[in-house]
Amino acid sequence: MARPSARPRLLDAALTVVEERGITALTLDAVAEEAGVTKRGLIYHFPSKHALILGLHEELAARLEVLLLKETGKAPEGASLLERTRGYVKATLSEPGNVELQLILDATNEPEWLAPWNRIYHRWFPEEELPVEELDDISVRCLVARMAADGYWGYETIVTTPISREARSRIVGTILKSLEVE
Repeated sequence: MARPSARPRLLDAALTVVEERGITALTLDAVAEEAGVTKRGLIYHFPSKHALILGLHEELAARLEVLLLKETGKAPEGASLLERTRGYVKATLSEPGNVELQLILDATNEPEWLAPWNRIYHRWFPEEELPVEELDDISVRCLVARMAADGYWGYETIVTTPISREARSRIVGTILKSLEVE
């Protein structure tokens, strides 16, 4: 029987390093130490810091897609734009993570790191290929709801008092209410 890959454990260790010490502390040495492996063992799976960060983006984007499927209750191809947007708002605000935000901000000049996020986003929201001027009212409301959900992450990083679960639930409810069709 083949041994399970150490890759998931290494990615979890990298996420811990970023969460506890910030993106600037993410080094191969720090991740190897956190994972309890040799640097050589880490390099076997991730030959460079660039490859490790790409692996983090792929893992986090895959986790988002699992949440999207759970919150929407169906694959994007079988869901309406409103259903997909409601699922997106719920999924992205279920447990907002500072780690994801740090990594995405760090990736703004690295298309390879953004690619996993873009693949999922464009799978779930292919309408975004249209210019905003060409979107109908529902599409614009859905876009604004997704922008509000994404903006929540940034807001949460700059406030000094953590937002409670109840307050986050209220915010989600308010965003979802904006999607109600008369």
